[in-house]
Amino acid sequence: MEDERAFIAALTELALERAAPDELVVFEETAEEYFADPQAALTAANQDSAVGFGLELAMITPVALAVGAAVMQALVTALSDRAVTGVSGVLRRVLRKRTPDPADIVLSPDQARYVRQVALDRARSLGMPEQQATLLADSFVGAIATAS
Repeated sequence: MEDERAFIAALTELALERAAPDELVVFEETAEEYFADPQAALTAANQDSAVGFGLELAMITPVALAVGAAVMQALVTALSDRAVTGVSGVLRRVLRKRTPDPADIVLSPDQARYVRQVALDRARSLGMPEQQATLLADSFVGAIATAS
């Protein structure tokens, strides 16, 4: 569970470098709040209210973390054509690192489109405006493709 959280946080942080770089200064605190109580963090984000440590910002980070969780599951599905031990081995290697390694996560164009669609659908389902949802979905796929 902790490894999954670390992976979701690292991948989300990479995506936010593209989608909302201003939020990186409070990313760690926001991620802690999100993982402690995802629903409360998402509710606060949807209401543009304080996220638990005094900031009054319309933050997308909690939504991005929820999308990151969906992306992680999509990666497991997309990579499931590898042997089961291969997938778990890839995830173990990735989860031990601060950021995903493109040598470990290589997606075909079809897999990238699938992961993007999952991210886009999840962002939309959480009420994110279309333009922002598209940027976030593209940022996740870009983070996977260019992580180093």
